[in-house]
Amino acid sequence: MVLLDSNIFIIDRFFPNDAVYPRNRAFVERLSDVEAGVSVFTLLEICGAASFNLSARELSYWLYQFPAVYPVLVLDPFEMQARSAAEWMEECLGEVAEKISQKMSFGDAVIVQQAEQYQVEALITWNTKDFLRRTTVPVWTPDGYLQKQGV
Repeated sequence: MVLLDSNIFIIDRFFPNDAVYPRNRAFVERLSDVEAGVSVFTLLEICGAASFNLSARELSYWLYQFPAVYPVLVLDPFEMQARSAAEWMEECLGEVAEKISQKMSFGDAVIVQQAEQYQVEALITWNTKDFLRRTTVPVWTPDGYLQKQGV
């Protein structure tokens, strides 16, 4: 499975004039051929950004039915059900804080933490520079990932 960053969906829905839009759109159109997921934290980030442009009804649909909008899995926080909320939060926040100490934004630190916990094949983002030398998970642009797959 690959984990997708929020920028893929934000560009697709709200920025058709962006320079990467055609390549982003080509990737989005191939999502049904890829085992892809977004963390629930990324979904919240997407919905927060989208809240400025979507109606309340459409925003609710995105929040609760995102796999009907895009063919992706929404991943629960890794192993949250396996322990108490306090234990999970302590471990998760410790890992996120460690990533932040590597000069990462909170959102980037969370997605890296989830990517590493889920041991995904790759993290797909247009902002690869934000993750360089900060994770052992391979980081690809949507184009690079499609080329790697021979698509």
